[in-house]
Amino acid sequence: MQSRSGIQTHLKSFNTKTITKKQDTPQGLADQIADIKNVAEKVKVKLTPEIERYIRSHLQSAQGKLERGEKLTHADLAFMEKARGMIAAERFKQIELAPQYGKRLETLKFFGFLGKNGKTKEGDAPFPPIEKAIDSFTPEELVVAKDFQEPTLLLIPETSFATKVAAIDGHTTMEDQINTFGVDIFTKSDSGTKRISGWKIVIVDGANEMEPKKGDDTKLEYGKRIEKRKKDRNPVEKGMERHAYALLMMESLRNGEPIDKDTYTLLDDDHVLSASGVPYGSWDHELMSFFMGNPRLSSVNARLRSSVGENVLL
Repeated sequence: MQSRSGIQTHLKSFNTKTITKKQDTPQGLADQIADIKNVAEKVKVKLTPEIERYIRSHLQSAQGKLERGEKLTHADLAFMEKARGMIAAERFKQIELAPQYGKRLETLKFFGFLGKNGKTKEGDAPFPPIEKAIDSFTPEELVVAKDFQEPTLLLIPETSFATKVAAIDGHTTMEDQINTFGVDIFTKSDSGTKRISGWKIVIVDGANEMEPKKGDDTKLEYGKRIEKRKKDRNPVEKGMERHAYALLMMESLRNGEPIDKDTYTLLDDDHVLSASGVPYGSWDHELMSFFMGNPRLSSVNARLRSSVGENVLL
């Protein structure tokens, strides 16, 4: 597989910040479009009809200006930069994201959310096919997600949180693993049933031990860190909540390497987050644990994980 640095070189191999005479001609435009398609081939991406339509419509607009004797502006050529971004997102989807789908189904089967044959259990909502799952993400979400720390696709069954905890406790993978610990608020704020009523599809920061995100000051109080992170996020980006965290923990447990053995994740997108309490999860020696912390506390071991998606697919 081509290295990420090589891919980035190809994707950045042409620039629209400076308009040259070669660009400001019909032939110059044609050469630029050829370069875009050449980049797609080099990074092994098949251009989708959506990308083709986008390039064609904006190319026709630019060509129309030239035919009328008008000069092209930076705005006229900005579509080339966006086209490169769409190619980068498509590469991430086709080459890096799609192979994860089958692994997630294996994990769901291991923890009992699918039958032993890998099929949907009677009475449950069927899991979404790969095309529907992957296509649920917008190009903007994919652009953000491809820069996550080990971006990980998750298929989250819509059940109660207690059902997910029971699945982890009932299918232990670690030596000396004991039942999950959770403070009362996680039980009292739970909803849903044992049956799967639908599916949420997300991409999350999947690194076992997260590095602090850019601009994240680990010395700040939890509450201030979370508020700052919300301001710094891309509009399509979210934080982490209990259900996604449980599914990510399942994935790591099946691989024999629990997440957050040395750190813990602030669940900054969970509905019990408040001015008086910050929920967080971790692997605490032999078990998964969920606690509530004082927003005025701080710790260099606390981390924030990001996510995109969460469309409900029935």
